Amino acid sequence: MPTPRKKAVIFDMGGVLVTPPQWAINSYEKSQGLPRMFIQGVMMKGMPDNAFSQLERGELTLSQFCSAFTAELQQAAGEAGIELSADFSTQQMFDKMQGGEVVGVMIRAVRNLRKHGVKTCILTNNWVDDTPGREGRAASMLFFRRLFDHVVESCRVGLRKPSPEIFHLTCRRVGVQPQEAVFLDDIGTNLKSARQLGITTILVRDFDKAVRELEGAVGLELNRFPPPAVACKPEEVPHCYVTLKTGIKLHYVDVGDGPVVILCHGFPESWYSWRYQIPVLSLAGYRVIVLDQRGYGDSSCPTEVEAYTHEELTGDIIGLMNALDIPQATVVGHDWGGAIVWALSLHYPERIRGVAGVNTPFFPANPQGGNPLEKMKKDPRQFDYQLYFQEPGVAEAELEKNLERTFKFFFRSSKQEDWSFAAGGKGLGTDNVRARGGMLVGFPEDVPRSVMMKQEEIEYYVQQFRKSGFRGPLNWYRNIEANWRWNNRTAGRKVLPPALMVTAGRDRVLTPAMSKHMEDWVSTVLTPAMSKHMEDWVSTVLTPAMSKHMEDWVSTVLTPAMSKHMEDWVSTVLTPAMSKHMEDWVPSLTRAHLEECGHWTQMER
Repeated sequence: MPTPRKKAVIFDMGGVLVTPPQWAINSYEKSQGLPRMFIQGVMMKGMPDNAFSQLERGELTLSQFCSAFTAELQQAAGEAGIELSADFSTQQMFDKMQGGEVVGVMIRAVRNLRKHGVKTCILTNNWVDDTPGREGRAASMLFFRRLFDHVVESCRVGLRKPSPEIFHLTCRRVGVQPQEAVFLDDIGTNLKSARQLGITTILVRDFDKAVRELEGAVGLELNRFPPPAVACKPEEVPHCYVTLKTGIKLHYVDVGDGPVVILCHGFPESWYSWRYQIPVLSLAGYRVIVLDQRGYGDSSCPTEVEAYTHEELTGDIIGLMNALDIPQATVVGHDWGGAIVWALSLHYPERIRGVAGVNTPFFPANPQGGNPLEKMKKDPRQFDYQLYFQEPGVAEAELEKNLERTFKFFFRSSKQEDWSFAAGGKGLGTDNVRARGGMLVGFPEDVPRSVMMKQEEIEYYVQQFRKSGFRGPLNWYRNIEANWRWNNRTAGRKVLPPALMVTAGRDRVLTPAMSKHMEDWVSTVLTPAMSKHMEDWVSTVLTPAMSKHMEDWVSTVLTPAMSKHMEDWVSTVLTPAMSKHMEDWVPSLTRAHLEECGHWTQMER
């Protein structure tokens, strides 16, 4: 990885990260029949003591400013012989100014800068918004706060650009010297002030050109697409706990506000496996609840095998919803979590607003098919590892011996270079675990870390499993017959809530072919034609390319206003082959396929 030439990049907001607010002013000016640049001329007249300067220093709120600025406009109009129309509204003009579009090429640059360890900061002249439309601005700033390391707002610090003091303050906040920073702005006087302090400056007139100049200044490629995803960190999210009426304690992360989405992880994972999806969903207008399922992390970890049946585990989700007074939720599950959310859709359809399986397809109940555990014993194929997991204590001893090695083994991308240490993994699949004598047998003691994982991420899983161990997680596999018997109660039922099935082309266990039957059982399905668009998404936790496909599904599950954000959401599913049957049983099935992904879809970015 190249070494950056600068330690920090500071971005103006309007005109750099979002389209210039001057465009909205010019448009409103024109609609009012006013001379071009009349309004901006009044904004600049009398600086730094006029109403606009006071607004940006936080000395006036926006509602106070609207009255003061309207008076300044009326005075200027009278002096110039111009008549302001009766319907002129400073408030309305500022509402339009806040409706700028996010500049995608700049956001990609920011994400790539952070990937290379360059600190990022917003330095914006803005205001305290106390008007009825303030919620929109608050949501916008929340998005940018999540994306940037630091945000310096003029109205909060009592200084505004081009004051040299605000640049000094910003450098101190970021922890760099002026010579170590780059500043991008679309106003020349702001750049001049920064440049005089030794900050490298870039004038933004053309967004693409500005990014190319930034690449030259920092010595990095910044227009990579798709950009790396931004993950939440354990210390940055609220951790909550609830004890259910059953006595089970659940740990969960609860972020955002809006329609509820519950994310359910698989084996051997934790709430942290959804770290890329949590910020995207919460910023898109959802309340995101992500739990450590029973047996994991800080949730209860009973030792009894029978404590981990589907009946008990679905009961945990319903119990959590009851405790939080949530009548309905959209549930999304990966791996074992997928099995749980499909079971919820059949056993508790009145509580499920929508259901999505990531890699895990829906399998309809089959009372006549016989005990699936006995069938697996006769023909285990890629599920041989599940038979190895059956004897309590055996797999626990192997997997708990060296937790770091265990997670470096489990969490690997589908890229061939990620398996070069084991000759591509040939002869070391999930189909011969018992013959080899264990999951890790045949792999080196020092397993290299996967390209999709950071060391601190591996360490977090190690920390979590030091608390819980593997007994609970492995017990999920020891109830195959009990789950079959309980789910037989739903024989003949179809999945009625709107459903999404995401398959991954390189998942060797939950293959796309396994979902063939789903259209018979799920009412509406999106076709595998989506797959070519999905590839761009996994690397960023969903990219805008998916949006046009996701809108149809989300609008039936949540609300139309939410659908435009969903492109960032669909990161994971099982494999395409596994899902072919699903249309028969899920009448409202939407399909998506990520050809380049393996089993850890939501982490493989």
